[in-house]
Amino acid sequence: MSARRIFGLFIFLTAALFAAGFLVEPLPARAAEAQAATENAPPEAADLLFERPQLAATRPGDVLFYVYARKVTDAELGPSFEDRIRLIIEPGAGSSDARDVRVDFFAAERHRAAGPFEGATTNPVLMLFLENHLVELSGRLKGNPRYFKNAIRSALRDRARVEPADIVVDGRTLKGWRVTVKPFEGDANAARMRGLETLTYTFDVAPGVPGEVVRMEIAAEAPGGRLWEETIAYDPKGS
Repeated sequence: MSARRIFGLFIFLTAALFAAGFLVEPLPARAAEAQAATENAPPEAADLLFERPQLAATRPGDVLFYVYARKVTDAELGPSFEDRIRLIIEPGAGSSDARDVRVDFFAAERHRAAGPFEGATTNPVLMLFLENHLVELSGRLKGNPRYFKNAIRSALRDRARVEPADIVVDGRTLKGWRVTVKPFEGDANAARMRGLETLTYTFDVAPGVPGEVVRMEIAAEAPGGRLWEETIAYDPKGS
């Protein structure tokens, strides 16, 4: 059947349905309603965190500053401390959204090799934060980092909650998204995780912020208080 005949049949059927009373509102209104519902629907967590062009609003010469903090109540899980992470944005080859990114990961006494990232479109601070966390987690629990990584990846894909959120940055309230997930809830090896099976991962993302990633928190609650807390927060002033 030709495209013209199909289109004519579609018009005929639509008119017939209107006449029979099955359609109670104009087709454009239905289409607008469907489009609005799609636009307001939460994005998939993995797409929001790892696929968006988060660096598109940055410019060569920009420097993105982040404050890192780690607090633990069990000395066997390592020390508590605060430090800094800097991302230096440079021109990137390829698409207009791509950037080359150099990284200063922690100050001299804790400095870790990271990057550079060439042709990046997503913000590498998210991946750096999670990779650093996996090193700490697997080291403290004497576990396989791949096991923890797969659990987090699977949970973000299948069990994450994504909700609209008002996110405050430097006194401004911006519209964004909050992603929350508990990767080790119900884990078969929970008894070996020394309370860290309760770890909750929270990601705040706002398109109005350079790099889009505003705050990340990884926290485990225990009967006596918070057992483990790692955070990284965007610092617009670089203080």
